[in-house]
Amino acid sequence: MLRLNPDPSWMKRKRLILMILAVLLFSSGGLKTALCEVIHIGISPQTIPNANINDALAAIKVWTRDTAKIHGIQATFEVEIIDSPAELRDGLDKERFEIITTSIDTILPLTLSCGTVFVAKPKGAFPVRYALVVHRDSGITTPGELKNGIVTIPSGDFMQLAGIWLKAYIQTHLHTAASSILPNVAYSEDVPKAGIQVFFRQIDATVMRRDTLDRMGKLNPQMKKDLRIIGESVPLIPIVLIIRSSWQTPIRHAVEKILSEFHTTSLGKQVLAVFHCARLEKHPITILKPTLSFLQNTHEGFDQKTGGCVQK
Repeated sequence: MLRLNPDPSWMKRKRLILMILAVLLFSSGGLKTALCEVIHIGISPQTIPNANINDALAAIKVWTRDTAKIHGIQATFEVEIIDSPAELRDGLDKERFEIITTSIDTILPLTLSCGTVFVAKPKGAFPVRYALVVHRDSGITTPGELKNGIVTIPSGDFMQLAGIWLKAYIQTHLHTAASSILPNVAYSEDVPKAGIQVFFRQIDATVMRRDTLDRMGKLNPQMKKDLRIIGESVPLIPIVLIIRSSWQTPIRHAVEKILSEFHTTSLGKQVLAVFHCARLEKHPITILKPTLSFLQNTHEGFDQKTGGCVQK
């Protein structure tokens, strides 16, 4: 008989039966499941430091293929490198992606609606702190004394928020747009090289992670003596991996477990190395509060004409 208006209680029982079947499929074989679906992954190139995008994409595709085979997940992973933050946001909003990984400043409106998030942890201190570093013999002790100087910001290595922080730091202390003080900030791909350039007085200053500076100082005591910090950021989390909250199939739970154990497998370690990442950890969204607060305050404080604001 065709049911045009199913009884609500019958519908509830149907949903319960489907849930029980899903649980049975998982419990009978660990993570193995007979379900089949397409999992769409969007990756921002900002999260791939100093790497060939095609090589990174190939490594991720190999991992997704082999992981599905090892764990018996009957799913196809479609991985895309998405250069546009708006396209990533729209992809989650319109359910075109199940998973995205991106710099947190490009996805701010969406992260607020998520209950949990995976954070990428670097090799070293976490959350990261950025430091504005000069040579002790330069005579520079304040950001205002860097006016028209040569300042470099390395890319990659969890430096995604470094430029935003430097602009905010200068504006907070000098009450003027950063572009009027440092009109020509340069970007490089090598963090240690930037520190060495300051050490040899080839540039006036650089921004680097505080723990990177500490490691360089341990390797070279003279560098530790000659490099000084004139500004330091609050602890920040630059990179997030977000799983769409409306994606609630049993495979999601299998994928979350696999991501949490990424660092325990050789394949996972290879992919993490592409992102200069030590591991992924699942946390309540509240872990991002200090970073989101910093970005929100920065957005409200910047003049839109400086180009330093976080676009929503």
